[in-house]
Amino acid sequence: MRNCKQQKLLLKRIFRPNIVSEITRLMTHTTTFYTQILSKIFFIKFFGLVALLLSPLFLNAQTDDELLENFFRDNESASESDAQQFLENLELLRDKPLNLNTLSREDLLSLYLLNELQVENFVTYRNQFGPFLNEYELQAIPNWGLSDIRRVLQFSRIKTGLDTRNTNLLHGFVRGDNELFLRWAHPDPPNYDTEKAEGGPNAWAIRYRHSFDSRLRFGFTAESDAGEALFKGSNKHGFDYNSAHIFVQNWNQTLRAVALGDYSARMGQGLLLQTGFAPGKSAETVSVSRGGRKLNAYGAFGETYFFRGVATTLAFGKYLEITAMYSNRRRDANVQQRDTLEFDSPEIEFSSLLTSGYHRTTSEIEDEKALHEQVGGLTATWAGQRGQITANALHIFYDKPWSGSSQPYRQFAFAGKSLTGTSLDYNYRWRNIFLFGESARSDNGGFATVNGLLFSADRHVTLTAVHRSLGKDYQSVYGNPFAEVSGASNEQGLYLGADIRWIRRWQINLYADVWRHPWLRFGVDAPSNGREYLARILWTKSRNFSVYALWQSETKQRNDDLDKPFGLVDARRDRLRLHSIYKVSKPIELRSRVEWTTYTIGENKPSLGFIAYQEAVLKPIGSPVSASLRYTIFDTEDYNSRVYAFENDLFSAVSIPAFSGRGTRWYVNLHWRVSRWLRLDARMEETNTSQAVTDSGTTGKEWVWKLQARVKW
Repeated sequence: MRNCKQQKLLLKRIFRPNIVSEITRLMTHTTTFYTQILSKIFFIKFFGLVALLLSPLFLNAQTDDELLENFFRDNESASESDAQQFLENLELLRDKPLNLNTLSREDLLSLYLLNELQVENFVTYRNQFGPFLNEYELQAIPNWGLSDIRRVLQFSRIKTGLDTRNTNLLHGFVRGDNELFLRWAHPDPPNYDTEKAEGGPNAWAIRYRHSFDSRLRFGFTAESDAGEALFKGSNKHGFDYNSAHIFVQNWNQTLRAVALGDYSARMGQGLLLQTGFAPGKSAETVSVSRGGRKLNAYGAFGETYFFRGVATTLAFGKYLEITAMYSNRRRDANVQQRDTLEFDSPEIEFSSLLTSGYHRTTSEIEDEKALHEQVGGLTATWAGQRGQITANALHIFYDKPWSGSSQPYRQFAFAGKSLTGTSLDYNYRWRNIFLFGESARSDNGGFATVNGLLFSADRHVTLTAVHRSLGKDYQSVYGNPFAEVSGASNEQGLYLGADIRWIRRWQINLYADVWRHPWLRFGVDAPSNGREYLARILWTKSRNFSVYALWQSETKQRNDDLDKPFGLVDARRDRLRLHSIYKVSKPIELRSRVEWTTYTIGENKPSLGFIAYQEAVLKPIGSPVSASLRYTIFDTEDYNSRVYAFENDLFSAVSIPAFSGRGTRWYVNLHWRVSRWLRLDARMEETNTSQAVTDSGTTGKEWVWKLQARVKW
């Protein structure tokens, strides 16, 4: 009853007159939006547009921007390495498309373009009717819409001739495609303390990659962030971060995969292990199951969530598959000396793993590679015609103990030198139902389980449900299941989602998620609960025009600043978005957005946020000229009502900046294919904050310049 009364009060507050007037005030931004664009772009940004129109620039066929945004838009913890792995896999397949008549279930799942039920319907149809004759036959697969088919055909083909897999894989080490990638970035002003930093304001990155169809990849990566030393100081021998890998898959019927050097890995639904790209809650409301390959090459610039060593997947007969992995690397950690009376031999311990990857100042350099980590894992899978079951085990060992914390919310967190976890995961297919799940146990006795189903109620309707019960004492370092919290512990919840395509031009996506945390959390000094809802209605008039409206509401409990230490209060964030894509002609595409946000703590007055942008993508026909530019305005009353905007960055990168205060932002991405083997890219961006939301906030202009070159041969 109390929750119902609170919801009614919140609704009344949202629609009370003064709130409406505030929203009306913010909506005036929309009426002056295009005026600001004209004044800012055509006068202040004149020279940037001249360069845009006169430079012979090239833009590759881009990935589905809407899909990327659905995955990354609301994931505030998404890193560049997540996007980079996702985009690079698609880029490889764009150049060398998969053969839909021979690709495996895991290959199709690894695209993250389809849900599990769609993949199972594809495999069942192909097994029943044989190889596809042409692309039009894909329309006969249950639950496959035209948008799904167009999306998949960007990275695959129907091939009936000889497959390149007949070529000896050893020839792939000298044959195949090569790419050398160079990137430079310069922020102004720098986003760090220049007096304490060891290096200069420039960021550098280099990467070499060799690929042979979809079976062989090897290469190296080197990167230094702004403020890190390059060929001097703590990095006398070169870059701050160095990586290399060799990855082979489908060598023969027995040797399914081999990874040497750096790689990413997955087990089950992520309760024990998930280091690769794994989408969470998003507008792709039925993409909830973890699937795809267990091992993948790693060549991204992220310095944290990967393994360094060796791993392999072996198949024994038709039904049994075993994956073994070993990693031996040094990690960044906050190392300290334990308080003890034994002054002769004080024990060294660490209090946290560091994930930023920054090594600019003396303190950051002291924590660099301060911890030695070893990880060993083993999985055994029995696969039948309708499903599979897998046993997993993972052991982690550190050369220094992870210190316990005196904070109550950390009472059940892992402490010590070693951690072992085991799990069983499964999936089962029966007609139009797909069941999946995983149950895991850590060596301290903690238990966690995730179970779900996908159900095709109709050819045009897909429903899903996911239940998770993550024990407060369950411990996992690399766990990342489908859940609200990170760390795979202290949560019980139920997620319901729907994808409805009843009318040809309409698509409706819905989800509702409710959860509770049985134990304390950071900033929450009592057991708490939360709920989240999303609805998106997409109308596609034609290939040239589409528009969607999205509403999202999330309520979480947090400490009440007026009733410490045990009082909790609801904090609710509501978001309403209108977004359209209009292809004016083949060379020109326009993307427009308006979004309002409200954030309410208890019975306090809601804080409001607003963002709007206009984006143009230019791809002149028959010319190596192409570019994209965006102009954004934002206005928020405080940091709680901050707004996010997904941005396409340069190749294999995305950014999701958060905006608070009042200001504008613009960027221009330029792409030039100089020749068949050389491609140049440039990005210029400026954020102008005219009013900060707090006294400690900063105002003024922030610039970032980026240049990169890609050489292919």
